[in-house]
Parts: sequence; structure tokens; C-alpha cells
Amino acid sequence: MKIKFLRINPLLLILLSITCFHSNAIASLNPLNWFSSKDGTSEVIKIENDNEKGTKQLVKKLAKSKAKGNEKAQQKIYKKILRNHPRASIAKEAAYNRGVYLFNKAKWKDSFQAFSILKQYHPEFSQLDEVIELQFQCAENLMNQEKKQAFGFKSSATYNTESIPLFIAYAKLFPFNKNAPLALLYSAKVSQSDKEYEIAVVSLKELINSYPSSEHTAEAYFLIAHIYSEFIKGPEYDLESTREAIRYCEDFIALYPKHEDIGTIEVLYERMLNALATNRVLLADYYYFNKRDNVAAIIFYNEAITLAPNSQAAIEAQERLDAIDMGIRPTTGGNFIKKLFFIK
Repeated sequence: MKIKFLRINPLLLILLSITCFHSNAIASLNPLNWFSSKDGTSEVIKIENDNEKGTKQLVKKLAKSKAKGNEKAQQKIYKKILRNHPRASIAKEAAYNRGVYLFNKAKWKDSFQAFSILKQYHPEFSQLDEVIELQFQCAENLMNQEKKQAFGFKSSATYNTESIPLFIAYAKLFPFNKNAPLALLYSAKVSQSDKEYEIAVVSLKELINSYPSSEHTAEAYFLIAHIYSEFIKGPEYDLESTREAIRYCEDFIALYPKHEDIGTIEVLYERMLNALATNRVLLADYYYFNKRDNVAAIIFYNEAITLAPNSQAAIEAQERLDAIDMGIRPTTGGNFIKKLFFIK
């Protein structure tokens, strides 16, 4: 049995749809589709024409509105251009000006959406580097913006979870940008704050796998190890998350031995090893006391000692092995021998 993440909302579907960033489908996925208007359709990507046809009248109207200094009219025209003609040459001006306008209005999602037209259809745009920085600021600003809740209730999340799709989109759109690893880290932190752990794990794994040399990778190992450790309900339960936590602890210890958080990870590592070793002891107890199968019991007791030789579980396992060597056999009934010799 693997980890069960019980809280699933539409954000999870975003992650599932991009199949952990690695499927062939991601190449054709348009991140602009991740943001919808009130009627459930994207304002920006209703593409009716992919060429210059149909833009002449809009260009004329735009020139008139500029001459009159009518900013509101200009924005309406830009919006129409982006909706219907995102590939037209005029869309470059429209996307940039519309994006800046919305940015200054603190409309972070809409601004990000407008700017994305440039990367998708006009990557030769001369100010693309500026746009890339503004898009990251959009996601970052939205992350720190208080999320509006129905009936005036405040969100329990530390960050605004509406920023998660923006960070994921940013990492997909600009995988070679210096902020791409940070975008994935923020995606994980925001998700974790809202207990959307599966999104957090996927983002952290992408950061670790795609940016092993990033300054943010150590924190990714640290966070993912602790996230997996949170799913351990006890040594008698499924241990898949325990093994995953151990794996990332070991990687952190091997890769960052001088990191300031090495002590914290080492404590977690010992706790995870003890949990796994305790599970082996419980399994050995089952064979010894219930099945009276010494061979199987000895195997699991020894495994517990090997896993965590300095743990309490190892001490208990050695006590059982010593009892077996002494020829003590468990009895049926009230497990008298267990109570007599194996008092915890």
C-alpha cells in the first residue's frame, strides 16, 4: 500500500494532467489553459484566426484610442486581440501592454496570462527577459496576497494557493531560467501550507531531479523527507512513506554533510530507522508468538538489528534472539512467556 493523500482538489488535477512534468503530453499542454475566466473559459486563448487577417480594423481602432488617450478603450482592444489573434504581430504589443497594465492593477493571474502569450507565440519579443521577471513577480505577489474566502472566512493556508498553477506554469515555460527551481520550491511550500502534499511532493521531486545543482535543492530534500515522515501513523502500518523518508534523509546526509540542518535530518533519519526496525520486530513477534516459527522470527529480529543497531527496537530484537537461543518457547493462551521475558 502506498501513501494515501486524502485531500484532493482541482489543483491536484493540474499536476496529474502534466504527469509529473515528464510525459509527452506536456509538450502540447498550453499553460494558459490552466487559468479560466468566470464562465469557465480562458479569456486569452479563444483563437479564431492564427494570422493577420481580421486585425486591420482592430489596429485602426487602437490608433484612434491612442490618439484620444483613452486607456480603457485601448485595453479592451488589446484584450480582443489576445483572445482572437494571439499569433498576429500586433499581439506582441497587446500582450506586453495588457500584461503591464494588469500588473500595475495587481491582477496577478490575468497579468501572468497575458504575458504568457509572448512566450507561447512570440519568443523573439525584444523585452522577453523583462516579461519573464514580471511573470515570476506575478506568481510571488499572488503567493503572498491574502486569499479571499466565501462569507468572510480567512484561509488556513499560510500562502495563497491560487499561486500554485502560476509557479508550475512558470517552471514549464522557462525551465532554464534561474528562477525555475525557486518556482518549484514555492509551489511545494504553498501546497504544503494547504496540506496538498501530493502536489508538494511532485514539485520537490521535479526540483531534485531537474536541478540537482541548484541552491534550492538541499531544501527540497529537507522538505520532502519531512513530508513523507508525516504520513507515518505507527510502525505497524504500511512503511512505504517511512522508506521514502529514509531515502531522502540519506541523500541529504550524503550530499550536504556540512549543511546547517544536518543535525535535524540526522535526528529524523534515526527516528525513521527506528520506526522501520520496530516494524520488523512486530513482524518477528507475530511469527514467534502466533505462528511459533523461530526461523522466520530470527530473520526479522536480525533485520531490525541491522536496520537500526543503536535503536530501542534493536535492543528488543536482541532480547528475543537471546531468549530463542536459550530455548524459551512461547506458550498459547495469554502469552505468559512474552509477558515474563519481553516486558517493554
